[in-house]
Amino acid sequence: MRTIGTLTALGIAIGGCAAVSVEPRRPFGEVSAVVKERTGREIAWQSKEGADDAEVRKLLEGGLTADRAIEIALLNNRDLQAMYSDLGVAQSDLVQASLLHNPVLAAGSAFPVGGGAVDVSLGLAVDVIDLFYGPRRKRVAGAALEEATSRVAGDVLDTAWRAETAFTRHQADEQMLEMRRRVAESTATSFEIARRLRAAGNATELSVVTEQALAEEAKLELRLAEIGARQSREQLSSLLGLSGGTVEWKIASARLPDPPEKPPDVDRIEARAVERSLDLKAAKARSAALAEQLGLERSSGLFPEFIVGGRGDRDRGDWQSGPSLQIPVPLFDRGQARVSRATAELERARNLSQALEVRVRSTARASRDRLIGHHDRAVYYRSVALPLRERIVNEAGLQYNAMQLGPFDLLKAKEQQVEAGMRYVEALRDYWLAAADLGLILAGHLPTLEPAPPPAPIEGIRRFPFPTVP
Repeated sequence: MRTIGTLTALGIAIGGCAAVSVEPRRPFGEVSAVVKERTGREIAWQSKEGADDAEVRKLLEGGLTADRAIEIALLNNRDLQAMYSDLGVAQSDLVQASLLHNPVLAAGSAFPVGGGAVDVSLGLAVDVIDLFYGPRRKRVAGAALEEATSRVAGDVLDTAWRAETAFTRHQADEQMLEMRRRVAESTATSFEIARRLRAAGNATELSVVTEQALAEEAKLELRLAEIGARQSREQLSSLLGLSGGTVEWKIASARLPDPPEKPPDVDRIEARAVERSLDLKAAKARSAALAEQLGLERSSGLFPEFIVGGRGDRDRGDWQSGPSLQIPVPLFDRGQARVSRATAELERARNLSQALEVRVRSTARASRDRLIGHHDRAVYYRSVALPLRERIVNEAGLQYNAMQLGPFDLLKAKEQQVEAGMRYVEALRDYWLAAADLGLILAGHLPTLEPAPPPAPIEGIRRFPFPTVP
């Protein structure tokens, strides 16, 4: 029985050394540091109940701004909070990869048919192959954790970007709605003037019907603007995780800010985008994990298990003990399929990483060009088109006062001024959306419409217990 006693003590010692506590929130600190460095914002991993409602209400006081929208989204967006759990999964996989298999205790007995002493057998075995493959499994899990950390940090940046762009769209919709109201009021006034002139015999029926048609079309456009503003409001509320009483928020200003005189710095845009890309960092970490996985499959193909132990048998009252050994015979499965799969997955990951770099560079160039183009467009409206429309309205007013123009001409000039203002709002919206896109790229993440699902877990990190030793 000395062999079993020795192995029992060895198993307890190994188990004590392998005892590792699981801290699922440990990688969150690294994500928080990355977000802080790149955006200057703090993030928090909320409890199951979510963010404090009073804290959200306080941020909504005084009206919602783009900055407050981002802060609320990072605090209260439940999709983002769910993504943080990916860090706990990856951290748990790393801990699991650091653990050894539990020793297996086997026991059996035999009852003689003719009576007599009962035969008893005891065995204790340990899969010592973990001592050789454990470090590589840990490297696989470590690379997977690094990938998850970069990916989740990118998800945080993406959430902030979506909050900013959703707020910009809603702000533009609110400003457009106000201008549509002005157009509807102007066309309604034109129709009323035409109707009165017709009653006095100074206008044709055609002019009255024409002005009425314009007024009715303006009502339809106003209704469409109301729908758009309501929809963008609900999209923003959903993104901010607002419900109950918090959905009755108000926007601080329904006017988009004017563009700066010069667009942001766009020098070395490609190099800066590649250097800062968390997407590329995550893709490279995944390739590293798959490379380690391929090495693990190659080394463990012939010897996935190496189980040593001891056993003791009592035969007719006498105990006999000795060592035991279990090694799978690689007769059919020599790991060739697992190696082939791991090779294919690694090749795919490397190709996707290269394709991602191309996409990062292309998206950075396109965002730069779009930003510059919309900046020039917005500045042109502000400095040329709108002043011209204002001058036209002023001149039309002078000629109307001198009775050289009719009321329809003056109202038409004002409507055209408002139409030019709406096009300026569209230019402003496009510029600030382009600025948000470029800011996200330089922060390290490609713009997306919806949060991408996490990649499939890397095989080999989670392990199943080895068979019970007879």
